[in-house]
Amino acid sequence: MRIGIIGGGAIGLLFASRLSGKHRVTLYTRTAKQASIINRAGIRLIENGESRVFSGIISKGLDEGITDQDLLITTVKQYHLPELLPAIKSIQVPLLFLQNGYGHISYLKQLQSPAIYVGVVEHGALRHDRNTVEHTGPGITRIASFKGDLDQLTLLNEDIAQFPFTKSEDYHSMLIGKLVVNAVINPLTAILNVENGGLITNAFYYRLFQALFEEISGILELRNKTESFEHVKSVCMATAGNRSSMLKDLENGRETEIDAILGHILSEAKRKGKSDCLTSSLYMMVKGKESQGG
Repeated sequence: MRIGIIGGGAIGLLFASRLSGKHRVTLYTRTAKQASIINRAGIRLIENGESRVFSGIISKGLDEGITDQDLLITTVKQYHLPELLPAIKSIQVPLLFLQNGYGHISYLKQLQSPAIYVGVVEHGALRHDRNTVEHTGPGITRIASFKGDLDQLTLLNEDIAQFPFTKSEDYHSMLIGKLVVNAVINPLTAILNVENGGLITNAFYYRLFQALFEEISGILELRNKTESFEHVKSVCMATAGNRSSMLKDLENGRETEIDAILGHILSEAKRKGKSDCLTSSLYMMVKGKESQGG
């Protein structure tokens, strides 16, 4: 199958390398320089302390245009989607979106493809340079249908070691589940400058962790708060040694995904007339640090 992947960040590099073993992969990057490096040197994947180079991947700058594909996967951050929409609006092949948050759902309504899927990625990935990615923790990619028959997505039948895909029946519940994890862990670790596990092992940070979850779960009106809380806590402990993507973005002076992650929650709080004191405070703290370059 011909698979196009848009975005040369950690997730784009990880998916391109792992899927290239069975498919013809084209990676579309924002810069011609990154595409040139990948075409010349391949993608280097670091996994379990070992390094492998995948050299059969074609890479192109997005300004070259998107050629014929059987599936197009977008891995760019949510805030890059508006500038990408003109290039994919009329595409008729199946599209899979792997963004954090919930705001990207509004963009999908503008697309003409008869098959649009959304997914959440539970793998850990860290980009070292333009063509090197480290698979820091194996996980799973959950996929649900926004529009079209999910059974037609052959990725769900793929057998790739340490890189499984699974079907989710309801995209809303799937995205909200991941959103709660990101909304609790990312802003707190970014502001407190701690690894994920520090939110649990430090008693004072843990109280913040609990309070933020309580506020967010109330805003989103989660049905099973106990189960959801234990899930967020288990993710935090399973990735205890990781520095969240938001923390790393601030450390490197990059734009964060705070709008994608907390934006939907704050808009829901406003719509429902619910208290968002802690959530809005964290939002403003991260935006403040972001405006100062970290």
